[in-house]
Amino acid sequence: MASLLNLLCFILLNLISLGVTFSNSIEQDYDLIWCTTSKEEQRKCMHLATKLNTTDFRDFGEYYMNLRCKQAFNKDDCMTLLDEEKAHITLVDAGEVFIGGRYHSLVPIMQERLTGGQKFYYAVAVVKRGTLLDVTHLSQLRGKRACFAGVGTQAGWVLPVYTMMQHGGMQVIDCNNHVKSTINFFGPSCAVNSLIDKYNPIGDNSDRLCELCIGKIPGGKCTSADPYAGFEGAFRCLVEKGDIAFLKHTTVAELTNSNFDFHGVKKENFELLCTDGTRRSVDDFRSCNWGPVQSHAIVTTSAKTVEQRRMYQNFLKRVIEMYGRRSNSTLPFNPQDPFNNPPNRDLFNNDPFYANRFNQTGYGPEPFRPYNSPPGNYDPRRPIKRETRSTDKQRVKRQIPPLLPQQRPFDPTNSYYDGTGEEEYRLPGPHEPFALFNSAPRYGIHRNLLVNDNVEDLVILDESHQNYEVYLGAALTQILGVRQCPVNRMSLCVTSKQELDKCIKMRTALKAQLLKPEMVCVKGHSHINCMEQIRSGTADVAVLDASDVYTAGLRYDLIPFIAEVYNLGTPDYYVVAVAKEQDPHTELTFMKGKYTCHTGMNTAAGWVIPMAYLMSNGWIRAYGCDSIRTAAEYFGKSCVPGALSNEYNIGVPYDNMCDLCHGTASSYCKRDASEDFYGYTGALRCLVEGGGDVAFVKHTTIAEVSDGKRDEWWSRNALSGDFELLCPDGRRMNSQDFRKCNLGKAKANAIVTRGGEGYNETEINAFINLFIYAQQFYGRRDSDEFSFSLFYSQPPHSDLIFQDATQQLLVLNYSQRHYANYLGKDFLRARRIVDCHAGAKSLTSGAIAIILSTAIALIMSHS
Repeated sequence: MASLLNLLCFILLNLISLGVTFSNSIEQDYDLIWCTTSKEEQRKCMHLATKLNTTDFRDFGEYYMNLRCKQAFNKDDCMTLLDEEKAHITLVDAGEVFIGGRYHSLVPIMQERLTGGQKFYYAVAVVKRGTLLDVTHLSQLRGKRACFAGVGTQAGWVLPVYTMMQHGGMQVIDCNNHVKSTINFFGPSCAVNSLIDKYNPIGDNSDRLCELCIGKIPGGKCTSADPYAGFEGAFRCLVEKGDIAFLKHTTVAELTNSNFDFHGVKKENFELLCTDGTRRSVDDFRSCNWGPVQSHAIVTTSAKTVEQRRMYQNFLKRVIEMYGRRSNSTLPFNPQDPFNNPPNRDLFNNDPFYANRFNQTGYGPEPFRPYNSPPGNYDPRRPIKRETRSTDKQRVKRQIPPLLPQQRPFDPTNSYYDGTGEEEYRLPGPHEPFALFNSAPRYGIHRNLLVNDNVEDLVILDESHQNYEVYLGAALTQILGVRQCPVNRMSLCVTSKQELDKCIKMRTALKAQLLKPEMVCVKGHSHINCMEQIRSGTADVAVLDASDVYTAGLRYDLIPFIAEVYNLGTPDYYVVAVAKEQDPHTELTFMKGKYTCHTGMNTAAGWVIPMAYLMSNGWIRAYGCDSIRTAAEYFGKSCVPGALSNEYNIGVPYDNMCDLCHGTASSYCKRDASEDFYGYTGALRCLVEGGGDVAFVKHTTIAEVSDGKRDEWWSRNALSGDFELLCPDGRRMNSQDFRKCNLGKAKANAIVTRGGEGYNETEINAFINLFIYAQQFYGRRDSDEFSFSLFYSQPPHSDLIFQDATQQLLVLNYSQRHYANYLGKDFLRARRIVDCHAGAKSLTSGAIAIILSTAIALIMSHS
């Protein structure tokens, strides 16, 4: 019996849980959150919410949704909220449809149909009549004061910038930031949002496009809150400060016809500037425009199902049917209904007991309720005690900003007039009429709130058109056109399959952010082969070790232009010799017969500096500059990836130089990531599991692989205390004392490209630009399966393309863009100690030339 009761209780609890979950899901499905971007738009939205959630909900029938309003700082924040499903819909212009679709997975579901049935408008350039008489060609707009609706808007930014690039001589200054091109072309201007992260990703935009803006409140200058924001703001900018404004063809007529602002400003005071440099009247926009633009769209997240999108569409169509009647928006608001009843008063049968019978409390969303039940607490047996005005204000103040009072006229000299006198705020009653296509001055000085005021309908887009590319059509050419780059592509040369895989992921990540030039991955069979491909033009760039930078510069005329920076703040690192703490007998002063682990043949930390140090100090028997023979006859066994390759060892190959290596088949002792003991991490792994006595690495290597930094079995239990640094004076120190115990400094890895006769500064600047933006977007140190990191390598590999220890990329100044200047005299001397061919351009021009000249001389002497 007890077990049966327990079973029944379990079933009951689950049913209750399912019921609560189902109820919550229904409530969530029937909630609709409209994202707004200003206090005026929030007021209008809350007025609509109050109206339909209190008195008009029955008229919506099955299409009713519980409307709520959420204010964001700007449209970009709204898109983020929609993407995160913290809001559901908002209105965006065509340029913002692209941003929302490309970066936030938003889709258009409805499109505005303007007065006259058109679903597009014209972008126009407006000037004051009789001004800019020196401008007869678009190129002569250089240095003029321009007023833009906002960066990213189609008519107020994209079309003007695209047209100037194509026909006005505007140069591309930054392949990945068209704002800089505009800054370089125009004089002091106002283009709001030109300094936000999206359009200033690396933070180096100047404020030239904000100099004309007049915002003063915190966060109000050169943002969406600036009085010069939007098409209305751009026109105000033209009237007060600017030389030219980029507007919609309807803007001038709409604003000059109003009777509450722009007093004395007439349409006849302005004219259109055509793309051929001629002038036309404002009404002649069909023959004098900069191109058509798709009308605004209502967007939502693509995560919404087709059924949910249809619910939004039906609801909005019903909103238009209910509140789409057009009236003169410039008339003061009449708080009485058509029957002259006061607000918040319901004279049902003229019975005072029914005053406020629905407990209409003004603003604020109410919880989900069935369609056939009234909102609030309804009790017809007694009148509801009305709150005092002060209590009403305190309650509503927590929910939304109050409405702009109608008693005080708009002051055109005060751009920030918003009725800050709190005693003047008045709550809209549920019986106050709402007009969807009326905005100013009912809710403030701004027009086109929620939807544009000159709209006659919202057209439902079928599922096949709910895609930003389909919606924009030919406009995509203009949007992508402002992101053009004079250099089309950049080929990155890598040396292993593992690096190629990372390169492809990097290419995909850069393409996701529309970064230019487009990156292409090229695989070379070695670093030397990559150098050859860059010189021949098959590839463009490669990331090389400092010693390879020497080879690339000396033999292939390649130049370094970007260097890695680790934890020293400068593009260099310390070379250290590492031994195991449990092996106290190994020391630098006597390494005869020891097993050594090297990063690679002719690498800076793994070969050049340690071998030069040992040979020059007489601690190891040297055979002139033949360092490979010196090492082979002094050390017992080693792993020196590349020691058997005739590209890196043109002398006699010594098998014991690869005896400790771990690679198999063609990967054995190969100088790339396919050999397990290649590179800094590979050399330390050789020390741990390969039988090595000492490893030559950079000073960050121990910290990168020990103390739980890596999950591979060989390093999982390794602690930094398990390793010690071997000092030149015979002492040992812990790994943190690398500044006092090292073999010298080496320059960091660098990115190289063509120099000499193949030098192209335009290409180099484009390459620099791409890497700097790649670092900005993907320079984080951690990664997961859903993201890409420039300085992270997928285990068990390390240091693929870039070193995992890299903290930033540093652009080298012009004086450093030569291998000798970059590497410094100490490294050049070290390279000459260990490399008999250091200083010779190549065997063809060096040794072979000497041999041939000697042979010719001998022949001539015997003839």
